[in-house]
Amino acid sequence: MPRKQLVKQNLRETIFLGWDKPILPLAADSLIKKYSVDQQWDLSSLLCVLPTARSSNRLGTLLSDLAASSKAGYQPPTFITVGELPEQLYGSDQPAAIEFEQTLAWAAVMRDADPEGMAALLPNLPPREPMAPWLELAGTVRRLHEDLASSNLTFEEVAQKTETESETRRWRMLAELSNRYAGELARVGLIDPDFARAEAIEQNRCKCDQTVVLIGTSDISDMLLKMLGGLNGDIVAMVAAPKSEAARFDQFGCVKTSAWIDHELPLRDENLLPAGDVSDQAIAAVESVTQLDGKRAVVGVTDQTHVGPVEMELRGAGRSTFRAIGWTVASTSIGRLFDLTATHVQSDTWQSLAALVRHSHVSRAITASLQAGESLQVDESSTWLREVDQLLANHYPRKISGTLPPQAIKNYPLAIQVGQWVQDWLSVFDSKDQPLSRWCKVISEWLGAAVDQTDASANPRTSMAINAANKILTRFASLNDGLDFSVSGGLAIEMMAGRLADLRVVGTPETDAIEIVGWLDLSLDDADSLSVIGLNHPFVPSATTSDPFLPGSIRSSLRMADNQRRYARDVYAMHLMLSVREKVHFIVGKIGADGSPTPPSRLIAASPKPDSARRVRFLLEGSRSLPPVSHAWDAGPKKTSIAIPQFPASDGEQIVKRMSVTAFKDYLTCPYRFYLRHVLRIKPIDDEGRELAANQFGDLVHGALETFGQSGDKDETSASKIEAALIEHLHDYADNHFGGDVSAAVLLQVTQAERRLATVALRQAERIAEGWTIHATEASVDEKSGAAVTVDEGSVGLRGRFDRIDFHAETNRWAILDYKTHGHPPEKKHLKKVDGVPTWVDLQLPLYRMMVPYLGIDAPPHEVELGYFNVSDKDDETKINLATFSEEQMIEAEEKIRDCVSRVLREEFEPTDKRVEFDDYAMILQEGIAGRILDAVGASE
Repeated sequence: MPRKQLVKQNLRETIFLGWDKPILPLAADSLIKKYSVDQQWDLSSLLCVLPTARSSNRLGTLLSDLAASSKAGYQPPTFITVGELPEQLYGSDQPAAIEFEQTLAWAAVMRDADPEGMAALLPNLPPREPMAPWLELAGTVRRLHEDLASSNLTFEEVAQKTETESETRRWRMLAELSNRYAGELARVGLIDPDFARAEAIEQNRCKCDQTVVLIGTSDISDMLLKMLGGLNGDIVAMVAAPKSEAARFDQFGCVKTSAWIDHELPLRDENLLPAGDVSDQAIAAVESVTQLDGKRAVVGVTDQTHVGPVEMELRGAGRSTFRAIGWTVASTSIGRLFDLTATHVQSDTWQSLAALVRHSHVSRAITASLQAGESLQVDESSTWLREVDQLLANHYPRKISGTLPPQAIKNYPLAIQVGQWVQDWLSVFDSKDQPLSRWCKVISEWLGAAVDQTDASANPRTSMAINAANKILTRFASLNDGLDFSVSGGLAIEMMAGRLADLRVVGTPETDAIEIVGWLDLSLDDADSLSVIGLNHPFVPSATTSDPFLPGSIRSSLRMADNQRRYARDVYAMHLMLSVREKVHFIVGKIGADGSPTPPSRLIAASPKPDSARRVRFLLEGSRSLPPVSHAWDAGPKKTSIAIPQFPASDGEQIVKRMSVTAFKDYLTCPYRFYLRHVLRIKPIDDEGRELAANQFGDLVHGALETFGQSGDKDETSASKIEAALIEHLHDYADNHFGGDVSAAVLLQVTQAERRLATVALRQAERIAEGWTIHATEASVDEKSGAAVTVDEGSVGLRGRFDRIDFHAETNRWAILDYKTHGHPPEKKHLKKVDGVPTWVDLQLPLYRMMVPYLGIDAPPHEVELGYFNVSDKDDETKINLATFSEEQMIEAEEKIRDCVSRVLREEFEPTDKRVEFDDYAMILQEGIAGRILDAVGASE
């Protein structure tokens, strides 16, 4: 008689832990009671599955703490997340393709597909080369494939549900591509993970040697549910709900959508706090945390833009914080290094170099290299960066490989050294195209050499980002040979920068730090008090209606994870947040970070209708009654506490020994700004400009006119020949200062200058016909010539350069002219009415008259004509405008000049109380928009 075989029955058990306490401590107690024997807590046969990595880590901490306090022998279970579970439930003869290998396979089959058939998917296909557009399209289709597979669906099944012929053609094309995609992976010995899971389900191969313990997994994909349903192994589901609610969950603890759609939350009015914009929401979060004040407090965020403001407010209130949601690698120094390097390697411009060399690792390396080569003294580390900025601001070069103009080569040797250093440093990316896997090895070596290891060790976030980068580079270095493809070094590092950008790194929290946690972790958290910021639409529940391939209507017909399912999941999550603790606040804002309105979340409507209406009205119109929280900055002044720098006394030494003509105008505008510009020599550098500033355009025109006046062409009478000479001098100046490799905007401005000079040629010909000749250009006077202003307090030398001095031989007349690239007459620029009285605001021409005796002009100063040669963009304004100041006005101007000198010698450098136009020093004097807002607030208070 044959022996009767015993068949082990797979265990299926659902444990309801209740929802009056947090699930993780209850789950830890339940595991110990169920699987421990005496003081031996051997849980090594368990595979504990939780929704997130944070909840896995927290359960592990709770179990180890309990074991330590009980002095029990403890062997921990294996902890994984739901996303890691499928690969634990089956085995495959073929290795699974990683995400990027999947993208490469999709790109290959789509690029080789019939263009006519592909038109159903995308009417305008990219060219076969470059690869980047195909990779982007492939990434979209891969994500679509994953989305369908998670709901246990295929492209062919979607095609059978479509309603229009065009949609059917699209989905059938995708189904055909899917078959080719599977074949492409099989060709190189790989398999798509979703296909492997589907095969395991179909062939009934799902098994697990450990007992699978599902803890708080309320939302599992349809494919994983099928795998669990056919699993050859034990499964225990622990659900955060009382047994009386069993009908609302399936056997694995997932919420049943229909059972939660009409659920009413145990929400109380005091749980809701109204707030305004993101800043006010952050303040409300701090007020909430301070009032709730449990042993362990957590702030939940539904939107990433909340994190920064919440951190700032909490730290201002003296509370340390920890980002449980972590940082993206893109926000770390390593992420920025990858991004800046990729941009520079691809663009090869001085602009991208100026951004790259500001990165701390690069900056330190450049300084060390220049000091080692004795180009810099130890205390001159900022010199080379200033030169780079000045090169950009004054010469507008584009490509690093381009030829710099002579003036740039002469003036900025350190900047050129820096450019060469960067080129040598990044030369590893200049080699010919090679497989991406090889580039990843090159990039890994480059990263190791580029990063200051001392800094990385001292900065945990940098260290974590380096580890994340090396991990992905190592994985990509072993890309399947059959899918790997050749790219340039620039594209390789650009692709790696993109792959790294969204990776997250998480550190270790300090004791008593307030954790900032994402929405999906909040329902499992066991903190004493909880404040959730951003209970608003569209953050929670999230919607899926914007998907171009699978809008909400199609998702519903396919019974995929749609809006109703997400709503049900979030209603249950919010129920747990409310029921497991007494202290919880939900902060509902009115305005998002982008300034758009954010209505209250529809989760608030999961209440009796009268309560919902009252609460929504309160949130939109009411104000919170929490006591304000004191911050570290509250003790200081209400306005900014940054004092305007004070200038040191001279100790008897004369600070200003000489003044230029333009310096007088600066002093009249603001004595403080005069000191910054002319004594401290502080001047702004704009390295982001793409076109000549107004003063630089003026220098361009001046340069052409100056060299014309010094050439043999200055006495030419023909307007056409004068024009030709002026254009030639213009291009000589432009070539010397800007070269040929400049932006199109600068080239256009040179063309604009040509047009203006064509009109100047007509006026110059007229001037010559009238008997005037150019006596001198760029004549100069300084204190060595004896030019000075002497007052009771002392003497200050005068310095001036004269654009042009004309002489009329027949009448023995002289004229001093200043070139101006505007059309205004001298009176408008020199005088301004104050309370109806003309007041001197510019003393240039009166100063010129005072300098006449030092110019060798054989005429009394008052007989010398003074004026502008206006070179305007309007032809009728391009002419000589002689000044018509009265003698009384000129005497008044000379008194003003002496008064300025007296005040300078008395060291009167107080800032003006008037607004300064085109202010280069607004930040130093705190006269920007923020300062005006604070002034307005102070006035209203």
